[in-house]
Amino acid sequence: MSRSLRGRNIVLTRAPDDARVWARTLIGMGAKPVIFPCLTVAPIADDATKTSLRRAVDDADWLLLFSRRGVHFAADLLDSELPQRLRVGVVGPSSAEAARERFGRVTLVPAITTAIGLADELASIATSGAAQPPHVVLAGAASGQEDAEDILATAGMRVTSIPIYRTLPAPSEVPRHEFPVHRQTDILVASPSAVIGLMNRANVPPTARVITIGPTTTAAARAAGLHVAAEARRPGLAGLLEVL
Repeated sequence: MSRSLRGRNIVLTRAPDDARVWARTLIGMGAKPVIFPCLTVAPIADDATKTSLRRAVDDADWLLLFSRRGVHFAADLLDSELPQRLRVGVVGPSSAEAARERFGRVTLVPAITTAIGLADELASIATSGAAQPPHVVLAGAASGQEDAEDILATAGMRVTSIPIYRTLPAPSEVPRHEFPVHRQTDILVASPSAVIGLMNRANVPPTARVITIGPTTTAAARAAGLHVAAEARRPGLAGLLEVL
């Protein structure tokens, strides 16, 4: 894999913090990542959200957080204080580091570091021997955790989902960015919102190979007139790397 990526130019369209995490992996594989954010992130920090999240975690057994930024947004809303009995599940090492920093604890980091992986692993362990189904609070983006919520509900858990931030397409730029046309460029796109942000920020040359995270993103990319060279068969950077 590292030989196949050596010297390749790979554009990362995620929000800056997320893109930097992926960039470190790609650099280690010999690629030349270009961080080109096509998403903006806006916290939902009104009093109603703060009150709803505090009431939910006071009654919950688990709090699930799906990104490093989600940990920080939740900690800001909760003043970094959690009930002593509350267990914390996070999606991966970066969010685990943030949770230890802000909350002083992490209970679960799944082997498969995706929202679905976190939900699957929690579903397999949290109901075993429990007198009653646990109450799980999902704090994350305004959209994107629906599959995790379905997995937990199907396992019999009581689920409360509270949006604490929104992920939005980057606004239009004039003039748009011009990608070099004299060399191959791979553009990794992980959501329909990122497709919109990409089109808002750049003139994408027909030689660019767009690699998508899944069918919904593929449909959005093709509707925008982009050349989808490959679609990941599973979520996350690992899935994208398999088809690069």
